[in-house]
Amino acid sequence: MDSNQEPKPALKTSRRTFLKAGAALVAAAGTSAVFSPNIVLGADSTNSKILSKAHVTGASIKKIGYQDGWLGTSKLVAPVQRTMEKDHGFNRAIRGLLGEDAESQVMNFIGKHPLGSAFEFMSMYLGVPEAVDGEPSPEKLALPDIEKLTQHIKDVCYYAGADEVGVGKLFPWMMYSEQAPVPTGTDWEQYKIELATKPGTPVHSEKYQYCIGVLVDQGLETLLGTTGYDGISGSMSMMAYSRSAFVADILARYIRNLGYNARSNHNGNYAMPLPPALISCGLGEMSRTGDCIIHPRLGFRHKAAVVVTDLPLVPDGPIDFGLREFCSNCRKCAENCPGEAIGSDKDQIAFKDQYMRWAADSDKCTIFRTTNREGSSCGRCLKVCPWNNKEESWVHSAGVYAASKAGFAGSLLRDIDDMFGYGTEIVEKNRWWLEWPEYYTDWTKAPWLRG
Repeated sequence: MDSNQEPKPALKTSRRTFLKAGAALVAAAGTSAVFSPNIVLGADSTNSKILSKAHVTGASIKKIGYQDGWLGTSKLVAPVQRTMEKDHGFNRAIRGLLGEDAESQVMNFIGKHPLGSAFEFMSMYLGVPEAVDGEPSPEKLALPDIEKLTQHIKDVCYYAGADEVGVGKLFPWMMYSEQAPVPTGTDWEQYKIELATKPGTPVHSEKYQYCIGVLVDQGLETLLGTTGYDGISGSMSMMAYSRSAFVADILARYIRNLGYNARSNHNGNYAMPLPPALISCGLGEMSRTGDCIIHPRLGFRHKAAVVVTDLPLVPDGPIDFGLREFCSNCRKCAENCPGEAIGSDKDQIAFKDQYMRWAADSDKCTIFRTTNREGSSCGRCLKVCPWNNKEESWVHSAGVYAASKAGFAGSLLRDIDDMFGYGTEIVEKNRWWLEWPEYYTDWTKAPWLRG
């Protein structure tokens, strides 16, 4: 792709030539299948009527199943405790625990861009209680065997607009102990008081045994044209949030129509943090950014929703594609994080003495995203990650393959990434959106928010 910000103009031509020539060489050598195995996560290519669009290019993937003391490649050092929704992320900002600036900005840091505001509204609208949950039909319909049923459920998701789908076992600790209180009116100050003092709603996890993860791609072409924290950053997130919410709400209602319990969980209405369920569904591994999940093809250029259910399904189970060692050696997201929220240590730590992950400060991340005066939210780590920030090519596939087979090659993939200028480029022809930077510094002047 052309770029107007690559360090050496000659590199632009050499990169194009290199990628084209390399593709021809690989094809001539008959080795393209090594670098592009066309593994389809969540879809059996022999049985599915609707194949996933998200073919995994390059990564060598192992299904590792469920093991005591582990969730995928994440080691559990003690029983994981259920948490309360009000103690997470933006709810901490709403409660005033992250400073006055974050508290004053948190409800409008996405909405200060008019497109982001539109997507956010739809995401919240899809979170109304009657959309996410309800009583199942009193009679269970006749269904095929669980292998065919599982594939059918995935096909429903693809047909509804998902880019990737997986099925996993649901463990009780994956859900919140209680949801945050729902506001009783439109008074913002009153809601903050209610969030701090009013009891939450208990989450009953015992009736669900399975989880269905849905991923939606935020869009590579758009990502190539963004800095990572401009007007489109928040809009990209909310687009994928609203689309995944749409799929999850429809799937949950469909399963209830079949006579089984099902609840959707998405940006408009969570009863659980999603990362553990996504790992259980085989949709990725834990990344250096903390609790964010990287998918073998999409990286973490995606947003997710999860449906929990008692519909009998066949779990895909956790996977290993070498990400833990890759993230140990890369550190590119840590070096480029404007909020200094991502640690650069090679080794993981025991987070809250419960499970191993890299050190990352979610409070710092939340503060920067809510108070950023240069755009709407932040997607800088997404922009620079070598796993997902470039157009598909033979060299990217080869690099990802090497990194997934031997994680130390992650530093090589990162070096090639830097040499070609990925993560720093802004491709002007992909900048299709409009910008109103005056509202980034003062959202109170935005007419669509003041109306």
